[in-house]
Amino acid sequence: MAGIPIPSSLGDLTPEWVTAALGQHGIDTKASSVTPVNISEAAGANGVTVRLKVTYADGSEPGPASMIIKLPAKAPAVKQVGIRQQFYQNEIRFYDDFADRLAVNIPRRYYSGMDEEAELFAILLEDMAPAVTGNDFTGCTYEEALLAVREMAKLHAPWWNSPDLDSVEWLPTGEPNLAFAHTRFNNEVLLGVMNNYGHTFSPVVKTVVEAFCTDLASVIDMISAAPYTLTHSDYRLVNLLIGGEKLSPTVTVIDWQRVAKAKGLVDIAFFTVLSLSPERRREWESSLVEAYYADLVKLGVTDYSLEQCRLDYRLCAFAPMRIAMGFGARPDTDLGGEHGKRLQETMIDRVSAAIEDMNLREFL
Repeated sequence: MAGIPIPSSLGDLTPEWVTAALGQHGIDTKASSVTPVNISEAAGANGVTVRLKVTYADGSEPGPASMIIKLPAKAPAVKQVGIRQQFYQNEIRFYDDFADRLAVNIPRRYYSGMDEEAELFAILLEDMAPAVTGNDFTGCTYEEALLAVREMAKLHAPWWNSPDLDSVEWLPTGEPNLAFAHTRFNNEVLLGVMNNYGHTFSPVVKTVVEAFCTDLASVIDMISAAPYTLTHSDYRLVNLLIGGEKLSPTVTVIDWQRVAKAKGLVDIAFFTVLSLSPERRREWESSLVEAYYADLVKLGVTDYSLEQCRLDYRLCAFAPMRIAMGFGARPDTDLGGEHGKRLQETMIDRVSAAIEDMNLREFL
């Protein structure tokens, strides 16, 4: 439906707006009240993500009782990074071009709007409750970890080395707006993360961090080389909803802001390095990679050995460094309180452990 204004804040989410937004995707109903409800501290590191509780007028066709709205970040610096690196734009484009062609579970989109010149972006999604958001601090069971990596095989196998990905002009190779990201990491992120955490780095970790931040483009080229596929590129527990209507053993994948063309092991390394403690990662990673590989083969991937899969897994451990270093460079004023500070420290600690455990210096 044309002409629906793009909300700039939660105050714009009136019953009239919700009615029009739902109508955009074929739900003919009339909302009578809309109440925003915070989800959790973990939701929306790069933007505003809240639940909308909605009631409908008497006699109206029923609509969803709750939905999820995503808007850009409130902090100007965070918002500008999101815009420059195309995070908000690309999640909307992902729903436009890929949502109907995936075997993985994702929330339904009810509405999306984008005005790049006005810096307005919004996406209204299905609420998957009672599924619960994963917790990167506490981790998960082995069974949940296995479920998560096998879900990625369902995403990756159909797009494995697919030339169709090359025809999607907006789809980043490895990193949205790599030129901007390369300059930002070289000029800003390295200084910020060293100021915040350089004193905690071992000599090996410091060497790898410096090389990664000063030559990000070369690292992204390595983790994006063939075999490539469609990747989520921020595949952590916080971006997974676990369970369903009866808390069944399923996962739903959310937050597609960093969708890209890259090696599939980018997503597996993101999950193991950032969502598991170093101790659990060391214990589980071999069997998780083997399970992922077995599913790739079952789903039709050929000319790819388990040995190469394991090597790609090590190489792709550079991928979670991207978010850990970027977040680790933020000043405390951009972290949103104690949760953000704890997340920053946790990501830096886990990436530091992975750098040493997987000997990432060998690739530089």
